[in-house]
Amino acid sequence: MSDINKESILNKLGLTNEQGNALLEAALNNPMEALGLLQSYNVDQDTLQELIMQFMSNPGIFIELAESLGLPPEKIAEVKTKFNL
Repeated sequence: MSDINKESILNKLGLTNEQGNALLEAALNNPMEALGLLQSYNVDQDTLQELIMQFMSNPGIFIELAESLGLPPEKIAEVKTKFNL
């Protein structure tokens, strides 16, 4: 299991819980909206790139993250479908 979870992502990006939840909802519904939100939060680009690389090299992290967020099984199945996992 990776060390990526909701708290570590929020801490690395300097986001509040509310911003993280808004970002998650946007990512599930409209990934382009999620990118716009990230830009509006003025996150550190180097840190963001590091996280993106971790997700790209291990797409299973999306499922671990969904589980750590307590998403219901149908939402986890949706995440698996969206990311072809």
